[in-house]
Amino acid sequence: MEPGLLFRNLLIEIVIYSFLIFGYYLLVLRWLDDWLMVIFNTNLVYYAIVGLSMIFIQAVLLDFVTSYLMKFIKTDQFGIRRILDVFSDR
Repeated sequence: MEPGLLFRNLLIEIVIYSFLIFGYYLLVLRWLDDWLMVIFNTNLVYYAIVGLSMIFIQAVLLDFVTSYLMKFIKTDQFGIRRILDVFSDR
């Protein structure tokens, strides 16, 4: 694949990720802010588990949504799936 096309696809994926992460950030601030503050003040271990779970779920969902959008607009992807494909035995 030519470098210009790879660069364009990478920029498209970065733009998609930035919008999705911004939306997730607003979602957490709007609806989970008070709940997370209560957990932080009452039980730090539970807060750490919830925080790590949210990070993991965010990463998986962003990868799936971005992969779907990249397939929908018919561009090559650079995410986790691309890295796994490079190192797989296929």
